[in-house]
Amino acid sequence: MAAPGVARRGPAGRDSLRPYRLTVARTTRVTPHMLRVTLTGPDLVHYTEVGPEPRCKVLLPPAPGAEVVVPDSVPFWDALAALPESLRPIVRTYTVRAARPAEQEIDIDFVLHGDTGPASRWAASTKPGDAVGLYGCLSSFAPPADTAAYLVVGDETALPAITGIVASLPAGVAARVIVEVDSADEEQPLESAADLSVTWLHRGGAEPGTGTGLLDAVRAEPVDQRAYAWVAGESAAVQAIRALLVLERDLTKQRVYFSGYWRRGHAEDD
Repeated sequence: MAAPGVARRGPAGRDSLRPYRLTVARTTRVTPHMLRVTLTGPDLVHYTEVGPEPRCKVLLPPAPGAEVVVPDSVPFWDALAALPESLRPIVRTYTVRAARPAEQEIDIDFVLHGDTGPASRWAASTKPGDAVGLYGCLSSFAPPADTAAYLVVGDETALPAITGIVASLPAGVAARVIVEVDSADEEQPLESAADLSVTWLHRGGAEPGTGTGLLDAVRAEPVDQRAYAWVAGESAAVQAIRALLVLERDLTKQRVYFSGYWRRGHAEDD
């Protein structure tokens, strides 16, 4: 059976896409390399739930201490592109970990990987009161109505989405979850009413995106022909897993959602 209220076609939430002008309320260290940034602002009273893994665009200052310009104009992306480069915010895609519109708060988890990217750099140094923008949100979790089981796969960048997905699944359905993180210290609790089976893979200090741990784990997994697979993480790993599921396990393309959240050696702008 499919999770109630999530079986649909195509991304959900397009009708509610809108900009939000927010500030940082607080930060919380979830694991050694995962930081939760809680954002706040009156715009969040308009926030609409769109699915278990809502993806949004986070608008960060173009330089440390710079203003974050969030356009009002429609279409939003045309207005953003029209801004002078010195004012144009850095845009990155993130999953909303939790939203509390009545309290005007939203949580976004950032993987900290040093100074190698603007989002990690911003998150590590941000403080309460810092301005930030948001545009969204969309959800692409769309299992067919006859889904009999779930396979959910990803690395630590997908953990916020994975957490929301497994929490949305109904009691009695089988859900297999495979997550790659650096070490046991990076594991997070996953709560679900489903019949949940979780495997944590540890890189042990190896560089993210260089191994085949996730692919090997999926290859060893029996897959129900009526399963729905959701796969996200490093782009090359995700594409290899999708090929395995479609070409070798004969899942139809409608039963495999895949998303390259990041690509080793490349920024999102690339």
